[in-house]
Amino acid sequence: MKKVRWGIIGTGQIAHLFASDFCHVKAGELRAVASRDKASADAFAAEFDIELAFIDYFSLINSHEVDVIYIATPHVYHYDLTKACILAGKAVLCEKPFTINQSQSKELYDLALEHNVFVMEAMWTRFNPVIEQVVEWVEEGEIGDLNSIQASFNFVGPTDPDHRLMNLELGGGALLDIGIYPVFLAQLFFGKPDFVQNQAVIGDTDVDLFEQILLGWESGQLASLDASLISCNPNRAMLSGSKGYIEIDSEWFKAKSCRVISADNKERAVEFDFPGNGYQFEVDEVNRCLEEGLIQSPNHSWQNSLELIATLDEIRQDIGLYYPGEDGSSDGHHHHHDEEDLHHHHHEHSHHKH
Repeated sequence: MKKVRWGIIGTGQIAHLFASDFCHVKAGELRAVASRDKASADAFAAEFDIELAFIDYFSLINSHEVDVIYIATPHVYHYDLTKACILAGKAVLCEKPFTINQSQSKELYDLALEHNVFVMEAMWTRFNPVIEQVVEWVEEGEIGDLNSIQASFNFVGPTDPDHRLMNLELGGGALLDIGIYPVFLAQLFFGKPDFVQNQAVIGDTDVDLFEQILLGWESGQLASLDASLISCNPNRAMLSGSKGYIEIDSEWFKAKSCRVISADNKERAVEFDFPGNGYQFEVDEVNRCLEEGLIQSPNHSWQNSLELIATLDEIRQDIGLYYPGEDGSSDGHHHHHDEEDLHHHHHEHSHHKH
């Protein structure tokens, strides 16, 4: 396999985690990084031994030195940057959520198809060996008919109102950043839900701090999920079936162990001793797809990504949470809300101010 040359846009926390796991990738070279802040581009390049540091995103996007670009900026910038990469013929691994809504995502996947360019949402958990093991157990009928999934992603987040997680302008809130993981897990096994219910707590900065989500499928499955920026939690996941259950250990989205327990209480545990956090596995997947000439991953397809964001859109509509450029109608990124409009949405729903 030839060494695929990677570039990174963004130098925040997730970019650091990604770059520190890159040394565990089977084949690939971290060749360039771009940040709008020269000091941070230079520091990042020095820390991870990256040859090229750009202070302009588009210089990296148009560079002949990279084959694929990992986008690790705040959510609201994903659309423009991914679009620029596709138009420049660069393969893209874009952080989740791929964009802030379904219409933006669909537009980009259509564009990628038209230009024959590989793109994937960076749903890194999909490629974790534990998740692969759980999928295998379910497919082999280890727990009989899977009918229920419970999963949490909670942590106590920053309180600074300007932090991207708290800032409406930057696509902040719990749902898009971390709620996407439990919803992903449920849809990995059950597909797009037929019923979506939720209850959310909105904070002072008008983003969602905490929600509990109940998903249902006409074929008879349920998922009980929660996401929080204000709570501590072991963040485990459980899949329940007619002949047993599977526990994914803390923290399930980056777990190194899981167990299957049969109805008669026989337990089988599996541990994976992989290095780092596990970001290397999504890189291996992208490299494999590029090697095979694919423009999407069969394991986290465009369809999977679109069905995931569709559920998040539905939950946000119910909460009355809209980002700049959205207007609650169909169009994803052309209209601006005025203040009055935003408040109108909050009062329309019986959600509690935190």
